[in-house]
Amino acid sequence: MKTLAIIVNYKSFALTLQAVKSVLESESCGPVSVVVVDNSSDPDESRKLRSNLPSSVVLRVNARNMGFGVACNQAFREFESDGILLINPDARLRSGCLKQLQKTLFSSRNVAAVSPQLFWDDEQVFYLPPPYPAALFEFRTFLATWGSEAWINQCISFLWRSHSIKVWRSKRPVKVSNLTGGLVLLDRAAVQKSGGLFDPRFFLYFEDTDLFLRLRNNGFRLLIEPRASAIHYYDQCGRHQWAEKRRLMAKSHTLFLEKHEKVWKTCFKKVFECLSRPALDRKEFSSPVFQKPFSLKVPARFQKQWLFEWSPNPDLVPSAARFGAGPEMHFSENFWKLLSPGQYFGRLGGTKRFGMRSQKVSWVVQESR
Repeated sequence: MKTLAIIVNYKSFALTLQAVKSVLESESCGPVSVVVVDNSSDPDESRKLRSNLPSSVVLRVNARNMGFGVACNQAFREFESDGILLINPDARLRSGCLKQLQKTLFSSRNVAAVSPQLFWDDEQVFYLPPPYPAALFEFRTFLATWGSEAWINQCISFLWRSHSIKVWRSKRPVKVSNLTGGLVLLDRAAVQKSGGLFDPRFFLYFEDTDLFLRLRNNGFRLLIEPRASAIHYYDQCGRHQWAEKRRLMAKSHTLFLEKHEKVWKTCFKKVFECLSRPALDRKEFSSPVFQKPFSLKVPARFQKQWLFEWSPNPDLVPSAARFGAGPEMHFSENFWKLLSPGQYFGRLGGTKRFGMRSQKVSWVVQESR
């Protein structure tokens, strides 16, 4: 069993070196080759990579930024393997992660992709969320016009919360409808049967959602393997270009909906028509706003076990989360520093009954000068 690890670098050479190190130090079922594709369009960046990458790692340098999907496709076409490990520069494999992913991926013919249980921080305090189902993207885009506090958005939020807790607490592989291309092991044969790796029209974002939808449409399963764990430092690559990244995300989101709207348009059209009238009564997220790291007092009824979630989305879908116990929840300076500029939203509550009695907060991270 041969595995090809693909890492796309964009002005993140220090992060890329650590990601490479985590792959090379991982136990594996068979040989692993690592390819770094540099999209930086910066001679100094490529020089640093050439000088510091181990000799066993292949470096490909593009004259201009080709986009994440195209860069991955380059390595996918050039190098043969049974499995494809996609790993972002700001991700790290934990001990035993790769070997467990390999075992799970090739344990069944209809499994096409496996991701580990992902954590946001080195101490593995915050779980990262399972990706949101692709089939609901258009539905949520419509419902966003109602405001995050509309009853239907609250219902979706609490249902998604319940699903996330199930994934986070599972001890066995969990079948899901979507994964993230930031860290995933793919079966090459399944990818080829489903039209290839990434649609080159997606420059950045949603190329992975498109791939996983194609895999599912071809009868393959997607799994999260909780017996494998990894770290993914949310939004650390190009964090000083956050405005451009949000623009690219919006553009790719539109492309994704245009590409797949025929699949869902008929299904949701009547629902949209029935639900459109109340959209005039827009209800927004309202809470205290913090400007620096903060602590929250935990109500007595939750102190045996509580859950704190945070998200850049006011409906908290999807959200990272931590389990805890005791009278206070601290969002420390270490966590604050991991966030890119922008507004974030949080929810503190119990771990049962969908967290209906929860405390909501928000905070703003300013751009460093």
